[in-house]
Amino acid sequence: MQDLINQLIEKAGITSEQATKAIHAIKDYVKEKFPMMSGAVDNLFKDEAGLAHKAEDAIDSIKDKLGDMFGGK
Repeated sequence: MQDLINQLIEKAGITSEQATKAIHAIKDYVKEKFPMMSGAVDNLFKDEAGLAHKAEDAIDSIKDKLGDMFGGK
């Protein structure tokens, strides 16, 4: 996936963070529209950035749960 990020940076003139977010948005869109391909899409875009994205999601989930427990975010 890093090759795709590098191409986006070069061809679209965007930052690494923007390219990564764009790829995740596209991945999520494809998975939503074609749920039967979800596993294949995950495998196609699997890398360290994907793991970081999952970690961020887990952290956000924990924050939400703690906010619910303690009356706010």
